[in-house]
Amino acid sequence: MIERVNKVSFRGALARTRNCANFLHDSRGVAAVEFGLIALPFLLLVLAILEYSYGNFAQSRLDAVVQQTSREIMTGYVQDQSVAGKPLDANQFRTQIICPKLPAIMSCADLYVDVQSFDAPAGGGAPTTTPYANYVNATKSGLVPPALDNSKNAYCVGGAKKYVVIRVAYPTPVITTAALFPSYSTYKGRKSRVVTSVATFKNEPFPTAYAGC
Repeated sequence: MIERVNKVSFRGALARTRNCANFLHDSRGVAAVEFGLIALPFLLLVLAILEYSYGNFAQSRLDAVVQQTSREIMTGYVQDQSVAGKPLDANQFRTQIICPKLPAIMSCADLYVDVQSFDAPAGGGAPTTTPYANYVNATKSGLVPPALDNSKNAYCVGGAKKYVVIRVAYPTPVITTAALFPSYSTYKGRKSRVVTSVATFKNEPFPTAYAGC
């Protein structure tokens, strides 16, 4: 009786060992497991590519828009526009001149514009004494972007022969690529990469008499 029980126990143990070995060598479902392991990193990578590409697209389009707008200011086209007989104000300039040039996926509500004009820089003066020095940051490593609040930005497109600086900023969302942009900003409660575009030029001697600023 004892011998029979031992044989049964041995056969049961042997069956369990074979089952474990079969389980370890069973390749069924490997694809599903592997996909589960790489799915999240893959989706994050795709999101990062799309996010970074959108930021670069926004930068490219912003540069093109600023160049077009600069030409319109330089030639006196903007100065010649009016609403109810008055020159365009800052909001009208942004919504009527700049925003129509943006692609549909870029929101006009998130566009920030600063335009300032001044007379010719003093001849022979040091760079730090010219008005252009106001647009360089404290560490002299780059330009100061406009404020992400249009009520704090200036607006003066200047008259004929005036020197003009136009600065435009547009925040793009940052989620997966935050590590690539350590100097990201917080915009509307979310991390954002602020793309900016700057142009400086001298207005042409157009005949329009501009008294807007």
